[in-house]
Amino acid sequence: LLHHPHRQVWVDPGHLGGLCIWLGSIVLLAKCVNLCVTLWVFCIPHVIAMSAMAFGNWAQHIFVNPKDRHNNFALTYNCIETPVNQTTFNDGYHIIHHLNARLHWSEIPQYFYDNKEKFEKSGSLTFRGVHFFDVGIMVMTKNLRGLAEHYVHLGPKETAPTIDQVVEKLQGWLKPVPAEELGKKAK
Repeated sequence: LLHHPHRQVWVDPGHLGGLCIWLGSIVLLAKCVNLCVTLWVFCIPHVIAMSAMAFGNWAQHIFVNPKDRHNNFALTYNCIETPVNQTTFNDGYHIIHHLNARLHWSEIPQYFYDNKEKFEKSGSLTFRGVHFFDVGIMVMTKNLRGLAEHYVHLGPKETAPTIDQVVEKLQGWLKPVPAEELGKKAK
């Protein structure tokens, strides 16, 4: 980002240059080689991959506690015991990624279990058996009750919330942060 004293400009010259080179290459390949091949080999996979990655990133950060939005425990959630973690270098433990991005992926599950009490005390969200795409789809289809059934309470059984209480928490974390709060820094 270029920083301006009064506003942010969302154009990075390095990215803009790379985009121009990519677009120029696409036009050159389309004209000089073959339009159909260029579309199927470069353009369509690019659009699909970028859309999937954007959806995944949005889904990873869809739940934000508006009352504690600067706390890493309240910016995302963990997905445990899902086969997708085995193919994504344990990306489902996303709170841990926010806490310590340098932690080796093979050490992440143990870190989670060793620090379960911190996750419980912070009120963070953990789901079992679903991954980010599943969570994103459930939120988009307004199936918060179905998602709440995957919620993992990390504390004692007698303090476990009801499904309705989990749905209420999820709804609260889906609300936008009030505009007057956006400019405030973390305490």
